[in-house]
Amino acid sequence: MRQVLVDHARRRMAEKRGGQWERTTLAEGRYGIAATLEDLVALDAALDRLDAVDPRLRQVVEHRYFAGLTDREIAEVMGITERTVQRDWARARAWLYKELYPAP
Repeated sequence: MRQVLVDHARRRMAEKRGGQWERTTLAEGRYGIAATLEDLVALDAALDRLDAVDPRLRQVVEHRYFAGLTDREIAEVMGITERTVQRDWARARAWLYKELYPAP
């Protein structure tokens, strides 16, 4: 699902299709997360960097953000405890925030 959304964002941003003229917002209802196409492409690059640091954190983000799974569902899929999912989600959010919004 991640790749489908990122590929869509890249296609929509392509200059031959109007580039920056049309803004599209992708909203993820369960968590109320809204992202522009540029944000989605930046998130994809950050997730690739996160994978090098801790692949499990990347998986938690993908399951939660792109698949919309709950903590309990993620725990079942990954074979870890729900509390571990919550800790990983907090760590991943902090890491991604630092990557996506560096201090000036």
